[in-house]
Amino acid sequence: MNRAYILLAAAAVPALLSAASSGSGLISGVVKDEAGKPVAGAVVTLENRVAGRLQTTRTDGQGRFSLYNVPFNDYHLEASAPGLATAHRDLAVRNALPQHLALSLPQAGAVVVVEEQEGLIEDHPSSHIHIDRATIEQIPAVVQSRGMESILLATPGFIQDENGRFHFRGSHGQAMYVIDGVPVTDQMQATFSNSLDPGQVESMEIITGGISAEYGGKPGAVVNLTSKSGLGTPGGFEGNVTLGAARFATYETGLSLRGCGDRAGWFVTAAGSSSDRFLDPVNFENLHNHGATGRVFTRLDWLLSDRDTLRLSAGGGATARDVVNLASQEARGQDQRARNVDANLNLGWTRLLGADASFEATLFYRHSTARLDPTADLAPGFSEGGPDSPYWARQDRSLDNQGATVAYQRKKGDDTFKAGLQYVRYPLRERFAFAVTDGAAVTDGSDPLYPYTPQGGGNIFRFDEGFAPSLASAYVQQDLKAGGWNLGLGLRLDSYHGRGYVHNQLQPRVGVSRTFPATGTLLRASYDRLLITPENENLAFSTSQAAWDLTAAAGTPVPRLRPELQDSFLVGVEQQVGGVFKASLDYWWKDSLNSADNDQFLNTGVLFPTAASRGSFHGMDLRLDLLEVRGWSAYLSAGTVRTLFRSPTVGGLSSAETSLPPGTPYLIDHDEKLTLQLGVHYQSKTFFAQVIGRYDSGLVAGDPAEAAGNPDYAFGIPFVRVTDDSLVGPTWRIRPRTVWNLSAGREFPTGGKTSLALAANLLNVFDEKGLYNFLSAFGGTHVIPPRTLAVNLKFKF
Repeated sequence: MNRAYILLAAAAVPALLSAASSGSGLISGVVKDEAGKPVAGAVVTLENRVAGRLQTTRTDGQGRFSLYNVPFNDYHLEASAPGLATAHRDLAVRNALPQHLALSLPQAGAVVVVEEQEGLIEDHPSSHIHIDRATIEQIPAVVQSRGMESILLATPGFIQDENGRFHFRGSHGQAMYVIDGVPVTDQMQATFSNSLDPGQVESMEIITGGISAEYGGKPGAVVNLTSKSGLGTPGGFEGNVTLGAARFATYETGLSLRGCGDRAGWFVTAAGSSSDRFLDPVNFENLHNHGATGRVFTRLDWLLSDRDTLRLSAGGGATARDVVNLASQEARGQDQRARNVDANLNLGWTRLLGADASFEATLFYRHSTARLDPTADLAPGFSEGGPDSPYWARQDRSLDNQGATVAYQRKKGDDTFKAGLQYVRYPLRERFAFAVTDGAAVTDGSDPLYPYTPQGGGNIFRFDEGFAPSLASAYVQQDLKAGGWNLGLGLRLDSYHGRGYVHNQLQPRVGVSRTFPATGTLLRASYDRLLITPENENLAFSTSQAAWDLTAAAGTPVPRLRPELQDSFLVGVEQQVGGVFKASLDYWWKDSLNSADNDQFLNTGVLFPTAASRGSFHGMDLRLDLLEVRGWSAYLSAGTVRTLFRSPTVGGLSSAETSLPPGTPYLIDHDEKLTLQLGVHYQSKTFFAQVIGRYDSGLVAGDPAEAAGNPDYAFGIPFVRVTDDSLVGPTWRIRPRTVWNLSAGREFPTGGKTSLALAANLLNVFDEKGLYNFLSAFGGTHVIPPRTLAVNLKFKF
């Protein structure tokens, strides 16, 4: 941890000479009356009803106003003052270029012409949804600072799995976060890293189709996050302190502060939690499952001049947890521990090149480490050692992200052009050791694992290697609008340097949409060619000769674990009904080479990247939104996912799938026939209540016959069923489950700016028992959480 922060401090010096796209825009302007005199104290409100975003400010003595850190979206703006009529304006924020408005307020009673009717459908060819801070803060979760997955699951196409993992449209690790314009392609779930705290998020856009050429690395889906900023803080300072508690000795605390001056703003947030049910366990008994995590994030913004903006953000997190035990491991006294640490820094600069163009640059750095400690050391020959079974294992690895981007963007009317260069280097170092301590696990003397068993000599397998893959990219993106037509044309060139090879890939990105204002209809279609880089976690081992030798004849050349190449297609329709209802339906399909997945080492959280030779995916996504009517709003997300892989599979701990002939199709555990999520929400000025229900038809599972008579896994047999699959025939699946969550909260003013807010969440109201997965080759076996009451107290000041 100390080394990471020393490196961050060293990186900050050259960073000051460089510069980043904030991922948000600025709206400023002046409000005057009919006579052209400035209107002081006018209330300016910016709203997007679909995302639930409401941002308000007041004009100064010269009638001027500024709305900072505005996430990319469509908005309706209003300006009002006592005795004057309200001015209306519809506008779109698509880039970081500032927009300046001149608003005139007629005398009260004058005829006011509203420039446009408020639309609920965004004129853009991409498939996406927006989620704003108000919604994020009210998502039901046992621990609010670890609730990112719960937020994303409101998006059609996202399938829930254990410990914060999710599969998007049949893929696993092909989604990425972009935080204030900085790409993060590391896996962020609690098992393998440190969860991202939703408390630092102002707004998020989840892009699922029509991916812009500026996104690379893992752009199967892009979660574009705008962090909170101190610019424009009412009164110059505000903050809050939170406390939370829940079942299983779960406790949480958090602090958030922000403030601003005339030309600068700052924001800082910190959160920590601990629980005796830290992860989703491997059985209903919840054995050996304590964990604690902490995270801190800060962002500083400087308006250096009317043309220059500088932004610095830094943060880090740490997780220390038990490795969950099976019943037999608990009986033996197994006590494995895991620890993850990360530190992050990025500094960005935006330079305006006139009213319609800008130059942006960013330098970013991320350092993360992961460690797995066994119960005790193991001596060669296994004459001494701890109780770990069936495997003893130790890991200590590090992974960096060292990157820089530059971008130029220009707007002309409603058209936007953007071009840029990106470079990211991923130095990684891996130390991994294991042995087979259960003599009955491997008895065949010809098995490559036999030397690492007690009867095979009691050797300990050791691996210690590293290398530095990199991704260099150039892109151009042109978004055009003419009448009701919207066209997105992008071209990206990626050069990925892997272990012993270089892969260059040209990627066209094309999206088109047509809007029909008279009927409130939008039609869209898109094609995305995507290069998806392999997972960097344990990539050195998965691409090593040592891993290949564990399953193949010694000296056989190791197959290369290459980037996934994906052709992604989508057609869809959106429909607005009146001013309160919106529906979106997409049909999507994609084909890929080197289809990426992960192989998890037992229940340790140690992941090894894998890839099947080919993959085919298709499905439908539905989203219905009922906007607020007298305080009530609702949404429904639904999705179907078919996922078919073809052998062979390379990479992973065992390095290859040799049991199936080449080209054999098989379903993986990302395949689910139907998911539904319904949310109903009520909001008044000081009270909210909501209910969220989720139905999952069940992921593909392992054969329960393998668990018969095994006390560690036999409990899961009743939760698995066989189905007749139209693609591959009889298939084992997790039984369907429906889980309901309730939450409610009330805010109590305590004088001045201060208030006290109390919220309660009851998760899994009917105490449904169920599994996420069962005997999965990739994910293992995990159970869903039981009924849990969580309460949160927040003091705002």
